Amino acid sequence: PTPEPTPAPTPAPTPAPTPGPASEPSAEEQHIISGTVTMVVNTSAVDACADDDLAKAFLSAQAKVANVSESAVEVQCVAGGDSTSRRLAESITWSYKITVESEEQASGVVSLIEDRSEAELADEIKDFLPENSQYKTVAVTGITAAASVVTVTSTTTLTHEHGGPGGDEGLDDSRAHTPAALGAVAVAMFTATLALYH
Repeated sequence: PTPEPTPAPTPAPTPAPTPGPASEPSAEEQHIISGTVTMVVNTSAVDACADDDLAKAFLSAQAKVANVSESAVEVQCVAGGDSTSRRLAESITWSYKITVESEEQASGVVSLIEDRSEAELADEIKDFLPENSQYKTVAVTGITAAASVVTVTSTTTLTHEHGGPGGDEGLDDSRAHTPAALGAVAVAMFTATLALYH
């Protein structure tokens, strides 16, 4: 009698990736002082906003007044309208943001900025300008400052994939093999093309 064929073993279904537990949202408070400084310049407002020396001088002056490092200060210039003077003078407005570590420090920075007069701030800016700068006559005409607290929340979720017998659990890396496979096909096609021309 002919023996019956042995049935092939049925492969076990591949387990679906199991979503890992979502991490707890982490909240971080940032204490920020923001405000504006308006000043009059003796060139066009557009040229003044584009001047790197003036931008650096303003940033350095704000850091000195606030008693913080320059890395804690961000500034942005917006060209304003013509000043009331008939001379070649226009106004620009600097928006600034200073990030500090605590509410107490933020309150102290606001006080430091408010206690500085417009003329004193203008002098601080001039001190940081190069000697040959055309903005040595800059005049500050307005200062504002306010403290706020910004809460930044972030959540991260990891997806794990279970390996088969003897395999490891880890992140799904199936996509990582795709470029290598495509690269092998491309090399094979390129080799075949060269063979046709020899």
